[in-house]
Amino acid sequence: MDVWMGVAAVLVGGVSCFYGYPLFRLLLVLAGLIVGYGLGQLLVQSGHPWVSLAIGVVAAVLLAVLAYPLWSLGVALSGGALGFLILSALAAAAEASQGVSLIAGLLGALILGGLFYHLRDLLVMLTTAVNGALEVVLGVGWLVPSLAVRRGPSAWLWVAAVAVLAAVGFAVQYGMFKDRRTYSRNST
Repeated sequence: MDVWMGVAAVLVGGVSCFYGYPLFRLLLVLAGLIVGYGLGQLLVQSGHPWVSLAIGVVAAVLLAVLAYPLWSLGVALSGGALGFLILSALAAAAEASQGVSLIAGLLGALILGGLFYHLRDLLVMLTTAVNGALEVVLGVGWLVPSLAVRRGPSAWLWVAAVAVLAAVGFAVQYGMFKDRRTYSRNST
């Protein structure tokens, strides 16, 4: 099962990384399947690949039902969550009080949530490139277990591989689709 999911992850990841912008909504569902399978592998003891696949299918269906029609709101909420985490963590690192950390987090949520909402087209390119790069790296690990991501110093090699692949994928997509406004025209 891991070989098939590895091949699927590399293929879907490659398409997502270098051509994800026009296929974004379809890729949401496929990414849900692959990420759900990976999550299933973490949650279920080894030797039960069909249970992992079932978790992947459930994740794909949930992603399709919830994220597909409301993806634009999801982009804003994702940006908001990221903004909250960044500014509240910075406030906490500066040893600010809990109230100040909360206010900083809310301010970050408003700023990045709005920014993500207004830059949807660019962020679709960025997220599909990063997600695709991550899927390729995970797929390679499923195909060649000795290359699988592990904790420790070697994990930085995988982080660098994802970053470089994502940067190249984003540059390719931006070059092809920078003048399109597929997602900013649609308010859903």
